[in-house]
Amino acid sequence: MTDTDDRIERTIDLRASRARVWRAISTPGEFGAWFGLGDDLVLDGAFVPGARIDGVWTIAGKTVRELFCTIEEVVPEQLLAFRWVPYEVPAGDDPAQHPTTRIEMRLEETPGGTRLTISEAGFARLPPDKQYKRGENAQGWTGQLQAIAGHLLGRITVSVEQRIARPIAEVYEAIVDPAQLARYFVSRSSGRMVAGARLVWAWSDAGAQHDVAVHVAEAPRHLMFSWTAAGHPTKVILELVPDGDGATKLVAGEAPFPLTEEAAARAVRQTQGWTHFACCLKAFVEHGLDLRGPRVA
Repeated sequence: MTDTDDRIERTIDLRASRARVWRAISTPGEFGAWFGLGDDLVLDGAFVPGARIDGVWTIAGKTVRELFCTIEEVVPEQLLAFRWVPYEVPAGDDPAQHPTTRIEMRLEETPGGTRLTISEAGFARLPPDKQYKRGENAQGWTGQLQAIAGHLLGRITVSVEQRIARPIAEVYEAIVDPAQLARYFVSRSSGRMVAGARLVWAWSDAGAQHDVAVHVAEAPRHLMFSWTAAGHPTKVILELVPDGDGATKLVAGEAPFPLTEEAAARAVRQTQGWTHFACCLKAFVEHGLDLRGPRVA
C-alpha cells in the first residue's frame, strides 16, 4: 500500500480466477452489485474507452440519476481505468467543470488466485474544501475491496432487530441527538446526525473513538452512515418502522463482511455490538435509564 498527497492505493488477494475477478469489475451489472454496498446501483452504459457511464441510485426509496464515470482504458483481464468527480456535484452543475481523479483497477495472477490493486490519483487538483476526499476515499476503497470479496466469495450481513415500546419520532430523536446518545451508547458525540455530517463518536471507558460519516438522515425512519468500527469500512443502516400500539421496531444492519474466517469473527463482534446498542436504546427510551452515567457503588 503506497499513498501520497496525490494518490492512494489498496490491494487484496482474492481466491478467484483472473477471468472471474475481471467480470466482477468490468461488467456494469456486477460492478453495481458490489459497489453499492447494499444500495441499488444500476450502471447505464458499456465499459468501453470513451463511454460516459450514468449511475442510477435508489437510496431510502428515492431514485437519483447522475454521471458516474468516464471509461478511459480497458485491457481485458489486466486493467480497467476510469475518471470521476470524487465528490457530490451540486445539483445543476456541469460535472465537466469539476476536477476529476483517475481510478485504475489492475489484475495479476497469484498462486492462490488473483491480486486486485485499486489506485486513485489526482487529489492534488481538488479544491481545498474537497481535500478531505483523499482520506475518505482511502477508507472507501478499503471497504470496496471487502465488498468485491463478498461478491465473489459470499458475504455476511449483520442484522439485529428490537421492539421498543415508544413512538417512532421519540426513538429516532434518541439516536440522532448527541446528548441522548451519550446517555446510553457513546461517551461523547461531536454533533447531531444529519445528512452530510462528519462526526466523532468516543468511548472514554474503552479509550476508543471512530469517525462517522452520515450519508442519509430521514426523520423519523431512516439513517445510514459509514465507519470503521469493524476493522474495515462498513455501512450501517438503521431503519425504524411503526410496530403497533405506539411502539417502534428498530432494524440495525451492517455490511459488507466477506465470507472469510476473519470477517466472520468481525461480523460476530458487530452483531454483539448492535445487540448491546438496541438493548441500551430500549432501556433508555422506555425507562429513562442512564447507562453511561456515573456508577453507584
